[in-house]
Amino acid sequence: MKILELCLSPGLGGLELYMFRCANALAQNQHVVAVVTDTGKLREYFREHADTAVHTLAKSSKHLPLINARRLARIIDSEHIDVVHMHWGNDLALAALAKKLSVSKPALVYTRQMTITRYKNDWYHRFMYAEMDLMLTITRQLEREAKRFVPVDDAQVTTLYYGVTPPSTWLTADAIRHQRDQLGFDADDFVIGLFGRLEHGKGQHLLIEALAMDSDDAPQLKALIVGHEMKPGYRDELQRLAKNLGVSANMAFMDFVAAPQMLMQVCDCVTLASEEETFGLVLPEAMRCGIAVIGSNRGGVPEIITHEKTGLLFESGEASSLHQQICRLYTDPDFKEQLAETGKLEADERFDADDHFQALEKHILQTTRGQATTEVKT
Repeated sequence: MKILELCLSPGLGGLELYMFRCANALAQNQHVVAVVTDTGKLREYFREHADTAVHTLAKSSKHLPLINARRLARIIDSEHIDVVHMHWGNDLALAALAKKLSVSKPALVYTRQMTITRYKNDWYHRFMYAEMDLMLTITRQLEREAKRFVPVDDAQVTTLYYGVTPPSTWLTADAIRHQRDQLGFDADDFVIGLFGRLEHGKGQHLLIEALAMDSDDAPQLKALIVGHEMKPGYRDELQRLAKNLGVSANMAFMDFVAAPQMLMQVCDCVTLASEEETFGLVLPEAMRCGIAVIGSNRGGVPEIITHEKTGLLFESGEASSLHQQICRLYTDPDFKEQLAETGKLEADERFDADDHFQALEKHILQTTRGQATTEVKT
């Protein structure tokens, strides 16, 4: 079977890297080509990290991408594509038009990674979704949203949770102590890691505020905040907040790292402090490292964390609630280790990357036979 992985997003974040991982994984058993934008970061990333055949298209109009649709249709026909796998919402119209214009008429599979908050039943969305054969959602909540708001049959929508790999290297106790020393943390410090883009919605400010709260129970709380700025100067804003609250000495900041699980192993716990996250990939990544996790109780996070069994949940947007959950882990090391152990077992079972891509390949194969599956990986 011949699969075309499509993503014209210009960035290089979780969505784009997932597309790259899909192309690599599916190429183990299928013929895969990729289509990316000629000015985006994905093009260079493929060049540096994979041997996949890559076609490029110029940036096009979101609503009337006719020129690119004709070009994409030619790629589809010349490569004899059976399935187009989409990732970016802006590419839906492009893929639908290209399918109409192509001779091959490939199946269209869309992995939806963003929340859906309104009905999409106007003529424009009806046209796009009429050409789609299968929508894969990354959480059950998102599946429910799609079935409510999107003009498709329920059988065309199913959940496929993300998969993550375990750490490529397990750090020894000596390596962890050395890394902590490099970061300015003492061996007795309780380090909370937060990994993600530096922007208000990711909640870095909540962690800083939580550290600043008076607590005789947790005097050695420290934070490691890792991620790149979405808006230049936002890291400076966070550092000023930490200084104004008197906890700047308790903080360490790092830019984006390609292997976050190496740093996760340095932490006592990892938190996802976003106001609302569709999934929260860093949580199963940390869980597979054997690190206790804390996440906000909105979005898809409660589907990953079972409160007080595989991790802890706090009230979204409330620094005091986050502080309370951190203190529970700090003051009860046995409880922390129990959560970490149970969380790792859960993540190893439910969020394994190999299992994920095998399930993805199965879904895609079924669309070519006109059998969009309703099976959900649990």
